[in-house]
Amino acid sequence: MFSEKLLVLLSTFSKYDLNRFRKFLLSPYFNEQEDLIRLFDLCNNALRKGGGSPERLEKSKIWTALYPERKNLDDAHLRRMASDLTQLSMRFLAMETRKKDPLKELIEIQQALQKPELKRHLSAVEQSFYKTAAQQNVPSGLYYLDTFQFHWNIFNRASKVVSMADFMQKLLATDLELDRLYIVHKLKIYISWLIFSGFRSTDDEMVIITGFWDYLTHAQFKDEPLIRIYLDIVDALKNLEEEQYYRELMRNLEKYGDSISKDDLRECYYFAQNYCAFKVNQGKIEYYREVFEIFRRIIQMGLLLEENQVSEGVYKNIITASLGVGEFKWAENFIRDYSGYLPPAIRENAMSYNLSYLYFNQKEYSRVIELLRDVEYSDVSYALSAKVLLLRTYYELGEMIALDSLIDSFRIYLRRNKVISKRLKRESNNFLNFLKRLAVLEDKKITGTSALKKRIMENPSIVSKKWLLEKVDEMENRH
Repeated sequence: MFSEKLLVLLSTFSKYDLNRFRKFLLSPYFNEQEDLIRLFDLCNNALRKGGGSPERLEKSKIWTALYPERKNLDDAHLRRMASDLTQLSMRFLAMETRKKDPLKELIEIQQALQKPELKRHLSAVEQSFYKTAAQQNVPSGLYYLDTFQFHWNIFNRASKVVSMADFMQKLLATDLELDRLYIVHKLKIYISWLIFSGFRSTDDEMVIITGFWDYLTHAQFKDEPLIRIYLDIVDALKNLEEEQYYRELMRNLEKYGDSISKDDLRECYYFAQNYCAFKVNQGKIEYYREVFEIFRRIIQMGLLLEENQVSEGVYKNIITASLGVGEFKWAENFIRDYSGYLPPAIRENAMSYNLSYLYFNQKEYSRVIELLRDVEYSDVSYALSAKVLLLRTYYELGEMIALDSLIDSFRIYLRRNKVISKRLKRESNNFLNFLKRLAVLEDKKITGTSALKKRIMENPSIVSKKWLLEKVDEMENRH
């Protein structure tokens, strides 16, 4: 197959991006190889025909389309063209990203104008920076980085002439921006460490410099809403038993939400969800509803989409949360309304699987089988999940012949597939072994569930472990 690396990269482009990238390639300033334009057109057509997931492109067909008069395929030349087009694609992405941060562009111009004869030009650019920064009334982590870099450039220039009258003002302004940049990012990293260490055992400690927490009480940081919210998140995560800290966090997210960038606000709500996950792990199942309400709030506030897409993980988590609180109709509407915002390569797989998962939770097992039985999933993770869900469905229906047949074919699939990781193979095979044993006990109507339950509970690597334990409990109750 022709350059998977290039095709995967281009498959992440929207139609708008693909159109703009072609204009980019047409500019001789960026691209002097006309052959690359024709190569891109071939890739673009394959992407559009494949609905975002490229149709299979063979090297021989590409070569013939590019050079019909040259019979012998030059593989090295084709690889070099694919590499050049990949590099130009990434350069285009860098330029598009820069456009979304006007402060960054002004900083780059500021750096380019550091010449004595360009003082007037430099002054105009720096005035433009101040004006643009003032219009961004919702500071973000990126904003703090930009403002520090801007003031650092001014200080660095002034440090060459320390005798100038306002040198100290420039130095102190740069120092304050450095503090704000450090504090915001240190708090964000610290929160991530708290979450990671809460879910997974670790001996690693995160170092906090002496006096850091006291320094945050200074008046100069009181009006920084992002710092205020991050401190609320830290309080909530460090004091799980005292729920007033979580309530204060949610109140301040409402209060300061308009003063924080969309990206940071979205992330803060996700941090709040991790608090809820910790509470669920403590047995506070009412926090399932909290997770669902946070997701619903994110959607209502228009925070869900990033670059006009919803990530696969968030899409799945929202559906899981809604099903967990019995919001079946809401979940179905969400699956259908937002599947179009998923990355094209996994869109159909995600919609099909999540609909079948919804039907499973509604005990509409015939609809699950109808959706899953004849679908070939292109994505390995969805293929595995679909097979496991279909096995669970057969078990719920008592279709033991179909269950045995699928277990056998699943084992062969796991053995032959070279893409699936060893961990996933181990977890899936353990599930198959325990399900087979469960089916034997069910079929023979015999006891022996206690030993099976003990083995399942002691095994840390099993797919659908919670469901297996539920089935063992049901069997024990019947016996």
